[in-house]
Amino acid sequence: MLTELRFVQGAVSKKDFVPALTHFVIEGGTVRGYNGMLGLCSPIPFNIECKPKAESLVKAIANCTETVQLALTAAGRLSVKSGKFKAFVDCLQDESTPHVQPEGEHVVIDGAALLQAIKVVAPFIGDDASRPWSNGVLLLGQSAFATNNITLVEYWTGCTVPRPINIPRAAIKELLRIDEAPEAVQLTDNSITFHFSRQRWLRAQLFEIKWPDLTKVLNRESNPKPLDDRLFEALKTLKPFTDKTGRILFRGDGKIATHDDETEGASYEIDGFDHTGVYQIDMLSLLNGACKFIDWSSYPSPCMFFGDRLRGAIVGMRQ
Repeated sequence: MLTELRFVQGAVSKKDFVPALTHFVIEGGTVRGYNGMLGLCSPIPFNIECKPKAESLVKAIANCTETVQLALTAAGRLSVKSGKFKAFVDCLQDESTPHVQPEGEHVVIDGAALLQAIKVVAPFIGDDASRPWSNGVLLLGQSAFATNNITLVEYWTGCTVPRPINIPRAAIKELLRIDEAPEAVQLTDNSITFHFSRQRWLRAQLFEIKWPDLTKVLNRESNPKPLDDRLFEALKTLKPFTDKTGRILFRGDGKIATHDDETEGASYEIDGFDHTGVYQIDMLSLLNGACKFIDWSSYPSPCMFFGDRLRGAIVGMRQ
C-alpha cells in the first residue's frame, strides 16, 4: 500500500489554504491526490472510502512492519494498526473534494520517445514567474523545446504531436520520478493525462503555448567544434570560488578564471583551451552530457551547440 500512496503523494498540496488538496481521496479501489495543478491516481488494495490527511497516512503506513489493519472510527478517523503500532489519521468529512479525473480525446504519442526527450531537456526548463510559458517543455511538431532564457534546447523526438503542448515543470518532475513510458495520452485544450500500466494516471494543467520564434536563435550559422570535456572538471573545481553572479571567464590563454583580477578567486588551466568569453557557471554546467559540439567563437552572440538529436544555444554574460 505504501507504494500506491507514494505514487500519488506528488500531487498532494503542501499548503493548507484549501484543506481538501492536502488529503487523499480513496474510493472505488483507487487513491487520488490533487494539488490544483496535478492529479495522480493509482489502484489500492483498500475498500474503505475516506479522505485521509495524505502526509499523516503515508507516515503511518511507513511505520507498519507487520500486517496492516485499517478501520474508520466512530469519530471519522482512519485507524492504522500494525503489530504494536497504532495511529489515527484525520479524514475530511466534506463530500465536495475538487479532485480531477482524466478527460479529453486520446492522442497517439510515442511514450518511450517522449520520456527520453523529457530526460534530455528537463535540466534546461526555466523558473521565471514573469515568463510562465518558459517553465515547461514545449512539444511542437517532432521536437521538444526547453529554455531558461539563457540556454535554449531543441530535441528531435522522432514522433509528431497532434498540436502544440506545453507541459508544466511540476508535471515533468513527476514524469521523471515515475520514470515509466506512458501507455496512452488524453488531451484537452487545458490539460493532459498520461496513462501508465496498472491503471495509474497523471493529469496536469497545460501552460501557454505562445513561445517566441525559436528559429531566430536556433537557425543561425555556426562553426561548431568538439567540446573539450575537461571544461566540466574545471567548473567543478572553480565553483566554490565564484562570486554571487557565478561568472566564469575564458581568458583565451588556456586559463578559466572566476575573476578579472588574476590575484583574486581561482583559475584552472586547460592546455589548448584558447576560447574567450564570460558565462554563468551553472548554465555552462548544463552542457555536461547534452553537448558534444559547440561554437565558442560566436561570443558575445549566442553560441550554438549540438548533441545526440539535440541542438541549442547558450548566451554569455557581458564583460
